[in-house]
Amino acid sequence: MKLLWLILLLPNILHSQIQIDKAGDGWDLKVDSALNIVKQYDSTKYKLLTSVCSKVEFWSNSFSSNDGVKTILVSVGDVKLNSINNLAVVLVHESLHLYLMDRKNGLSEKAEENYCYRYELEFLKMLPNPEPWLISHALKNIQATQ
Repeated sequence: MKLLWLILLLPNILHSQIQIDKAGDGWDLKVDSALNIVKQYDSTKYKLLTSVCSKVEFWSNSFSSNDGVKTILVSVGDVKLNSINNLAVVLVHESLHLYLMDRKNGLSEKAEENYCYRYELEFLKMLPNPEPWLISHALKNIQATQ
């Protein structure tokens, strides 16, 4: 009987408690791969991500965001870029927003965004081969929010 429970609970034990909506053509699998990248290359950011996020949903807005509570909203556009690293960056970036919102940080919107892009860039530097456009995007947005 104990073995049966272990088998039933193993997927939840091995991975985070983050629920990923099923949408698109394997989009949930792409987000799951992105979660694994975060876990593999930056365990600290992964711990923060799993502590503040319980769900990932997809939405048709032009940018990824969050619900301000426990859900990261991944834009269809981010999924269609076909970059697992980009999805990992989205999860890292939005998880910091969730963390800061939960703590009512007192930062201006611009300052918070700058902080999140710096956090994102820090993560990108941990990856073995991040796409150059991801680094450029983070740097551009750090400059734009100073």
